[in-house]
Amino acid sequence: MQNNISLTQVSPIELRAIIKEVVSDAMVNIKSQKAQPFIKGIHELAKFLRVSPARAQQLKNEGAFPYWQDGRTVLFDPEKVREAMNQVSKGA
Repeated sequence: MQNNISLTQVSPIELRAIIKEVVSDAMVNIKSQKAQPFIKGIHELAKFLRVSPARAQQLKNEGAFPYWQDGRTVLFDPEKVREAMNQVSKGA
């Protein structure tokens, strides 16, 4: 298999402009992907899952999904919670 490689000379100013355009396009794509804020605390988790706070606490204690603790506040990533609950519902 033969590789066709072409080389083009580019000035430093042109190279900066190319890099700036590519990075700018990438940043627009990143900004368009909205990150959902963390679920803060057991009560917010219960609302998110539509269960009682006691059941949410039980699921957390059983290690049903990952969480982080910031001082006394427990934080849950909504996407990770969804993934874990999908795994449970699929019987995995």
